[in-house]
Amino acid sequence: MKKTILGSVMFLAGSLCVAVLLAGTVTNGMTIDGYRSSLWILSQYGLMPALCIFIGIMSIGLGIAIWGTVEKDRHVPL
Repeated sequence: MKKTILGSVMFLAGSLCVAVLLAGTVTNGMTIDGYRSSLWILSQYGLMPALCIFIGIMSIGLGIAIWGTVEKDRHVPL
C-alpha cells in the first residue's frame, strides 16, 4: 500500500508540474505563423529538460503505483 501511495503522489506531482509548464506557454504572446507552439516556447526558454524530467517522474510514479497494486501482500498474520 505504501508503494501505491508513493507512486500516486509522484504521478500527481509530475502531472501538475507538466500542466503548469504547458499552461504557462499558453499565456505567452509568442506565436509561429499565428499559431502557438508550446514545445517551441519551452525550448526557447530552456525548459525542455525540466519537461522531460517531470514526464520521467510521472512515468516512474505510475510504474511504482502499478507495482504496488499488483504486488502480493507478503505479511504473515500472527
